[in-house]
This record gives sequence, structure tokens and C-alpha cells, in this order.
Amino acid sequence: MVIEINNKLWKNILSVIQHSYKIKTHLDFFKWVQNSVAAVIPHDVLVAAWGDFSDKSTGERLNYDVASNVEGINTRALWTALGEVGICAAHLHTQWVNNHRHWYVIDNLDDVASQCDFKTAFPSQLNGIHSILVYGVTDCRGENECLYVFLGKQKTFEVNGLAMSLLMPHIDHVLRKIQPLEPPDISENFSPVVNLSGLSAREWEVIEWIKTGKTNQEIGMILNISQNTVKSHLKRIFQKLNVGKRAQAVALLANLKSTKSAYKALNLTH
Repeated sequence: MVIEINNKLWKNILSVIQHSYKIKTHLDFFKWVQNSVAAVIPHDVLVAAWGDFSDKSTGERLNYDVASNVEGINTRALWTALGEVGICAAHLHTQWVNNHRHWYVIDNLDDVASQCDFKTAFPSQLNGIHSILVYGVTDCRGENECLYVFLGKQKTFEVNGLAMSLLMPHIDHVLRKIQPLEPPDISENFSPVVNLSGLSAREWEVIEWIKTGKTNQEIGMILNISQNTVKSHLKRIFQKLNVGKRAQAVALLANLKSTKSAYKALNLTH
């Protein structure tokens, strides 16, 4: 593995570090990871998982955050497949522990066990992913561990070891300082005041992010769609809810205590 860093790589590393101090929101984080960080650690998807990795059969004790340029792969998508994702995360964590808690690479994923990557949960979306890099961080004071999984379309994951050592502390710091995205409330106490049966699954996803106060640009980044597509979804949503403005839609949707019934109607629950 190459240890020396050439001038171009040094400039890219310094740029990543400088921009890390300016990140305040998830949108900033997504742009930073997909552009600046990707110039040093080539990848298409970054999955961060943190929490209790001791449960090998479920992901309910783990939290996730995703920065992705692959359509259909985002934080919301992981929430719809917690079981498969949890098994995968626990397996990768075990491999990291067995590797003396040192980062490692798995190349040519088609030739290894399926539980080594996230293709088990998203076979169609991640069909073009062929290699992964796994980096773990142990928080001795908080008794919490975080796993960073970089997924790439290249057959071999080539990365400079020294660059990894310099950048990962900053990536970890940035993720810890921004507010994590949270899944929708799916408590049993659901008393709908609007009829959502005519909304599509994608429109419902847009609705959920509207309720959290996300802008069109942020929603587009989270769902891997363009701002124009978000606007088209909003137009149809307003028509179906019989409202004319975004503020009216937010006020109307604020009365929803949970999304469980709507999720059942859209077959989004497990």
C-alpha cells in the first residue's frame, strides 16, 4: 500500500480538513463527503453505523447515517431494512474487531460471502458496488463505537493509508457534531386527520422531510433526486391535500401523531 503522499493528494487532504470546520448541516455533510472526501477516498456510498453492535440479528440498536450518490440508497432506505442492515453491520464490526480494530478493505465482493456487504439488503440498488472499506472508531469515554463503511464501484479499493489516518478523525468529528436524521414516529397512538391513501411512497417520503423542516435542496440530497423533481412531488402533494402553500401543508401534517397507518397502506413496514 502506498504510504507517501504527492503534492496533489496533500492539497486534496488539506482542502477536506479546511472544509470540515465549515459543516453545520446534513446538506453540508453530504456535499463534503461526495465531493471533497471522495477525491481522497474514492467511493459512491458512505454508511455510518453507531451504537450497540452486540445484537447480531437486528439493527434496532444501531443508528445510521448515509451519504450516497447511488439512487435509492439513503438513510431512509436503511430504516426500511433494519434487519438485513443490522446483520451486515454486526458482521463487518466483528471483522474489524478481529482485525485488531484496524481498518480493512474487501475487494471483489462478488467473490466473497454475501453478508460482507449491504447487497443483501439492497441487491438491485447496489448491484454495481464491487468493493468496500471499513473503518471503526472506539469512543472509550462514551463507550460507543462507530463504523464507517465506504462502498465503491471499483473492483479494488485503493486508498492511501496515511491519508486515511489523517482524514478519518475529521470525518468522525463532523458526523458527531451535526444532528442525526431520525426515523418517523411510528407509535401506536395514531389518529389521522387527513387521508393519505392517494399519496405514493415517494410523495410520502417528501412529506416526512417537509415535516422536519427540510428545504427542497436538502430533500433532494437526502432522497437522491433533483430539486425540480422535489418541486413536482410537492405540487402533486398540495393538490392531493387540497392546500395551496407549503406552510399550509406543514400545518396540516403537524396534526399527524404517527405515520404507522400510512406506512402500512404503502407496504413500507416490515
